[in-house]
Amino acid sequence: MQNLLSISLFCSIGYLSYQASKSKNTVKGENMEDLTGKRTMSSTSHSLQNSIRRWGIRFLISFMLAGVGPVSAEVLTTTNFESGGLSGWTTFSTSNGTLGGEGFPSVAVCDHAGMVSPSRCLQVQVGQLHFGSVHDVQQGGGIARTTVTGAGILQLSARVGVTFDSPNKKRNLSGGLFEWVVDEQVVADLDVGPIEEGAAVQHQLTGNVPVTAGRHTIRLRMTRPFQSGTGQSAPVQFVDDVLVELIP
Repeated sequence: MQNLLSISLFCSIGYLSYQASKSKNTVKGENMEDLTGKRTMSSTSHSLQNSIRRWGIRFLISFMLAGVGPVSAEVLTTTNFESGGLSGWTTFSTSNGTLGGEGFPSVAVCDHAGMVSPSRCLQVQVGQLHFGSVHDVQQGGGIARTTVTGAGILQLSARVGVTFDSPNKKRNLSGGLFEWVVDEQVVADLDVGPIEEGAAVQHQLTGNVPVTAGRHTIRLRMTRPFQSGTGQSAPVQFVDDVLVELIP
């Protein structure tokens, strides 16, 4: 929006200058000529043209100094789990979901599939608590928080990934479905799909959604269509570098 306004100002100034230049040889409807017969610009017209240019330049400078420029995003929350806690986020489970058996959820060191230096991250092992093959098969849970914002666009970002280590299975059919959910609306999703034993994958999950001023619930949801928990051979999902911003 700001760039469009600046362009409009430049165009307006150029148009005014052009109009002044176009009319430079006419004063009160009369053309001016010098002794050689060549047309000349009257002092009145010349002064008018310069005044328009000066006014335009001053207006543009004042407009730019008043704050016209790129709009910066307001950081609402950023979480890298290095504190060992959830930093204001809370965990939740779906109706028939689990975040894992004994030891889950946890904040522990992740190697991020070797793509970045190891760091602390949230680890879960999502899936169905009780097996169901017909209705609402995607089950699990995630993290959530409620925040009050102004009107604008919410920008959401998180580093997500999956690892799978099993002594008796070579492959799992679902690494997990990751979703950004704002006020029960899914605004971004990533389905990892099948994952091989010993594999590790990592992705950046981003999304944005316009919001009105008020209270909003933000969730990072992770689900699978299979059972998980103690005694189940299931992939482990991880979350790190969570960032929530608002563009006014």
